[in-house]
Amino acid sequence: MIEEHDKKTVRCRKLGHEVDFKYCRIMNNRLPCSSIVGCWQAQMDIGQFLNDHYSEEEIAQVLIPPKSKMENLVELVERSKKIGKEPS
Repeated sequence: MIEEHDKKTVRCRKLGHEVDFKYCRIMNNRLPCSSIVGCWQAQMDIGQFLNDHYSEEEIAQVLIPPKSKMENLVELVERSKKIGKEPS
């Protein structure tokens, strides 16, 4: 059952406070957070959990390293430039 660990909590490295496993399991467009392995490996066999509940493609998508803050900033600037050039 995918919900069996949902009430367990751990300190989130990204948010800086306690979160439950359910949040970590669904926060990435209904897929697990990219940090789920590092945050939960001491609490449970997270690798087995992922293998039991997600496809190889979904796991690969989850484990893609997040973009750096600089990459996100550059993307936002580029997106805003495109929006500014669109006709009204």
